[in-house]
Amino acid sequence: MSGAHAHTFANPHGIVFRIGCFAVAPGCASASEPTTLHTWFPGYAWQIAVCRGCAGHLGWLFRGGDSRFHGLIVDRLAETHEPDH
Repeated sequence: MSGAHAHTFANPHGIVFRIGCFAVAPGCASASEPTTLHTWFPGYAWQIAVCRGCAGHLGWLFRGGDSRFHGLIVDRLAETHEPDH
């Protein structure tokens, strides 16, 4: 997004997040209603994204028109590998 994979933003409370943008994030689930209030990406609404396993906050799902992507908090991500079938 905006020509880069990684971005650093602060929310209205001054909490700073370094996020990476991902086209797909199968381990995430949406946990809020969409809103455009204080969006970091003009034209996109956001929803809180949580881990499907533990429900921990991982970032946000952004939707705008026919486009969508996940902005995930980099230091909260863990790499896992699916077993070979």
